[in-house]
Amino acid sequence: MQKIIVFMIIIILSSCKTDNDYVNFKGTVTNPNSDSLLISSSKYKKTIRLSKDNTFSDTLKLNAGKFMVFDGKIAVMIYLKNGYDIEMNVKSNIIDSNSNKISNFRESINFKGKGSDINNFLFEYNLRQSESGMNLYDQMMSLDSIGINTALDSINKIYIKEVSELTNDNHFLELETTSRDNFKKSYISFWNTKQEISKHNGKKSPYFNYENLKGGTTSIDDLKGKFLYIDIWATWCGPCKDEFPSFRKLEKKYHGIDYLDFVSISIDNIKDRDKWIEMVNNEGLSGTHLLADKDWKSQYVIDNMIDKSGIPRYIIVDPKGYIVNSNAPRPSQEKKLYNIIDNLEQNMN
Repeated sequence: MQKIIVFMIIIILSSCKTDNDYVNFKGTVTNPNSDSLLISSSKYKKTIRLSKDNTFSDTLKLNAGKFMVFDGKIAVMIYLKNGYDIEMNVKSNIIDSNSNKISNFRESINFKGKGSDINNFLFEYNLRQSESGMNLYDQMMSLDSIGINTALDSINKIYIKEVSELTNDNHFLELETTSRDNFKKSYISFWNTKQEISKHNGKKSPYFNYENLKGGTTSIDDLKGKFLYIDIWATWCGPCKDEFPSFRKLEKKYHGIDYLDFVSISIDNIKDRDKWIEMVNNEGLSGTHLLADKDWKSQYVIDNMIDKSGIPRYIIVDPKGYIVNSNAPRPSQEKKLYNIIDNLEQNMN
C-alpha cells in the first residue's frame, strides 16, 4: 500500500512538472493575412500553421520573455512563459482595399486564459503609446535636460507601479524595469540628437544631386529660388507611409503657390527602385521625387544626421539654400506646420 501511494505521488509530481514546462498557445485569426503565425524573439522562432477554420493550437517550449507574434501584416508583442495556457484571438484585415478603417484596432486582439492579464495589459498599454506617440515625443523634445529626465522618471514610475499591482511575476517585473530604463535612454538619446540637429538651423544645406522620378537628376542648386519642404522617407517605413494622407492634404492646400516646393527624397536601396516608383504613383504623391544614391549611407543623409534621427524626417530650406528648420513638423502636425508655411512668404527677400 505504501509503495502504491509513493508511486501515485510521483505520477502527480511528474504531471505538475509537465504542465509547467511548455506553453499551451491557441486561438483564432479572423480574415487572416497569411496561413500562419510567426512567434519570434532574438533567440526563438517558430511558425504555427492555421487550420482551415483559421484556428491554431500548439505547444511552445521556451524561456520566459517577450515575443513578437506576426500574421503577415499585424504584429503584437506578447509575454510568454512555460505554464501558460493562453488563447489569443485576432481580427485581422482591419483596413479595406481603399484604406478605410473597418474594425477598431483596440478590439482586434484579445487574450484569454492563464497569462491573459499581463498580455491584455501589454496590448492596451502599447496601443495607448502608439496613439499618443508623436504627441508624447513632441512634449518630451520640447523640455530642457532637467525637465525630460524628470518627466521620463515619472512616466516610468507610474508604469512600474501598474505592473506591480497587476502581477507578482518577478521575471516580468524585471523585464519591464529594464525595458523602461531603455525607454528613457532612447528618449534621452533622441533629445541629444535633436539638440545637435537644431544647430544646423541657419547653416547652408548639405548638397544632394539625385535621380528624379521624371528622369535625369536634380540637385538642391536646381531648386533654389523657393522654400523647400523636404521629406526623407522610404517605402519600407511604416510611419512614413502613415503620413501620406496628410501629405496629400498638405500638397493640395499649398498647390500652385509661388514660394514653396515639395521635395521627397527616398532612401530606399537602389535595388528597390521599382518599389519606390510604384509607391509614389500608387499613392498619388505630387511634388519632386528623388532617390538617394546610397540609402542610409548617402552623404546628404549623414550630413543631416538622418542616420541618427531616423525617418520620416522633414527639413525646410530657404530660397538661397540655407536651413530654416532642420527638424520641421510632420504633415500630420497640421496646425504647427501650416503656421510655419504661412509665415514663410514674409521671409522672402
